[in-house]
Amino acid sequence: MDRQTTTALLREQFYPVLKAQGFTRSADVLRRVAEPVAHVVEVVHQPRRGVFRVDLGVHLTLLGDMSHHVIDPAKLREADCAWRSSIIPGFRNDHDPDFVYGSTAEEASEAVSFLVSEWDRQSDAFFGRLTVWPGDFHEAARAARADPPHPAHLLTWARVAALAGDLELARKCAEIALPSVPIRATSLRGDLESIVHDPQTAVPQLR
Repeated sequence: MDRQTTTALLREQFYPVLKAQGFTRSADVLRRVAEPVAHVVEVVHQPRRGVFRVDLGVHLTLLGDMSHHVIDPAKLREADCAWRSSIIPGFRNDHDPDFVYGSTAEEASEAVSFLVSEWDRQSDAFFGRLTVWPGDFHEAARAARADPPHPAHLLTWARVAALAGDLELARKCAEIALPSVPIRATSLRGDLESIVHDPQTAVPQLR
């Protein structure tokens, strides 16, 4: 089958589920915004490979974009989000996000039906922990301190902590991240060192 067939099935079976959960659709991007929290779902098609995937994103508008500019949540894409994931079919492994169009209309319908059946479980696991500001995000920042991710992600959590008013947690996240910063990541190191020196600098100054 092709993109056109799958898109028709998504419109019929999948997008109504998201609309009922508060998402607003623009083409293949759906957004649910309750400032400052934005949830994003983006369907990405790869027709040449005969597959599509469903990417998920969460962003805080308080963080701005990568350049600390004010971000318009109505234009937010999954790639712009601070936290990202995908719905995983699980047919081949536990990390491949590709859903196959299939060679027949029946196979295409089965793929979309399976997506719908998995949606609540996987989307709740991702969006559910990052929904309420500041509570969910503050709690996740504390969890990141206990189980440190990549230093760049810890920088984001330091900023979240500072935005939530917990400057000591912001400093601690930066301190934990510093020893693992790659040698050439000078900008990342500089940002983290600034937060250790003065955690107030973790609060994004949006332009």
